Amino acid sequence: MLRGVRRTILAVTGFLLLLAVAGPPATAHDPDTPEGRAEQAEMLRIYQPTWRSGERLAGAPITCVNGKADKYPCKNVDLLSFLPQSALGGGGSSSMWYWTDTRDSNEYILYCRSNGVSFVNVTDPSNPRYLGNLPSSNGVSSSWCDVRTYKNYAYIGKDSVSHGIQIFNLNRLQGVTTPQTFTADARFTGLTNSHTLQINQNTGFLYVSGANTCGKGLTIYDIKTPLTLTLAACYSREVYSHESIVVTYAGPDTRYTGREIAFNYTGQGRRFQILDVTNKSNIVVLSSVTHPGASFIHQGFATSDYKHMIVNDETISTASGSPDFVYNIEKLDAARYVGRDNGTRGTFVNHNGYTVGNRHFQASYRGGLRILDTTNAASASLPEVGYFDVDPSSNASGYSGSWMALPYLKNGVVAVQSIGVGLFLVRPTGTAAVS
Repeated sequence: MLRGVRRTILAVTGFLLLLAVAGPPATAHDPDTPEGRAEQAEMLRIYQPTWRSGERLAGAPITCVNGKADKYPCKNVDLLSFLPQSALGGGGSSSMWYWTDTRDSNEYILYCRSNGVSFVNVTDPSNPRYLGNLPSSNGVSSSWCDVRTYKNYAYIGKDSVSHGIQIFNLNRLQGVTTPQTFTADARFTGLTNSHTLQINQNTGFLYVSGANTCGKGLTIYDIKTPLTLTLAACYSREVYSHESIVVTYAGPDTRYTGREIAFNYTGQGRRFQILDVTNKSNIVVLSSVTHPGASFIHQGFATSDYKHMIVNDETISTASGSPDFVYNIEKLDAARYVGRDNGTRGTFVNHNGYTVGNRHFQASYRGGLRILDTTNAASASLPEVGYFDVDPSSNASGYSGSWMALPYLKNGVVAVQSIGVGLFLVRPTGTAAVS
């Protein structure tokens, strides 16, 4: 079984080397430009690794010993299983999300690919099961795909192509034993493309960033009737919204308890914003701040006490490490930059991060999954306590490797995606585990 994994690594080496030679893409941020479209074509061209049909790793976990789990560099993270891209429908890959069926507590990963979305039952993380594929609308392909869930529905969007938003009833996955090709339950065509999606589970609003609507700002839809999207608001005061994290606020600033707050990241706008989006007809900017040398403020996530925000800047990597930027958000209308943790982990580029307890789980492209301790976030100190490197060939800057890592599965399991390579399920141990 492990020999198959080694062959898999060798098969994808050429793909990774192509990215290493090419270096970082020129944009990767606003695909609705000639440069972005050219970049997408190049990404699709190189995301064609040659896999042997059926290769997969499953069964007994592989413990991280002496810095390795099989061929993968690691620290305090064990490998539970791996499904290669060929076993997930092929194509490239980008974002993913998770869903738990409340009827039987089964867990699923929704794995976003250039040519569709894969559904994987991960209830047994040592033996994940691929259930099938929802092809992209009209057969279009895009390197940028995003998916989120609301109740038992999935919402899927793609950037730089005319795709709209697909809606899929996840209840249809129950009882599936043979991989299927699914069809969408609905398709919304009120927009053509979108970059990222976010849903507030408490309020039933979908927040779309980087779409062709609202000047690529934040477009808000009411999805309380899940198969119908109703436009609720348009926030177009920034040149771009790359991503927003939206919550029903329960943090230390009690003036805003119970209000709907969006933490908005404006990409090339170089701003981190805090928006009160409770009143959709009167969105209020509470704070709009930046950090020194800001280049492309990509995404961020709050510490569990909502006192600080850990922000990544997608085009910054340095020889001395991969920085994260910390903001104090104890007062939502007076957010302020605290400082940067430069890290000593490699020159890879940090991407999406999510916090559980006192651990921040970050997908860091060629650095794979990195796990940071947020205990001393107030002083912008985020020491690394664990990692699992999905790209053993390099920790350099560039946009191969891990796009997203999700730390929300049961029993501490983390899903780690690798672009065009496949899905890893891992479990942090020791000091890397959530405490």
